Amino acid sequence: MINCGYYLQLSEVKKNIETVQGADVYPAAQQMLIHQGKVLRDATTLEENKVAENTFIVIMLSKVKFSSLF
Repeated sequence: MINCGYYLQLSEVKKNIETVQGADVYPAAQQMLIHQGKVLRDATTLEENKVAENTFIVIMLSKVKFSSLF
């Protein structure tokens, strides 16, 4: 469980997750946060997305895109 302020933008929440869980496990740049089936935008807050205390947010990681060297 990670505690976050209700007023924080989701980009800040992602950085908190990265700090607590480790950048090698949950890099902020790859995180997609989902609440009640909706992908949450970085520029919004937990409050704006009506994320209540003691509810769950799903964290998915996007794939890393590698550029071709050949």
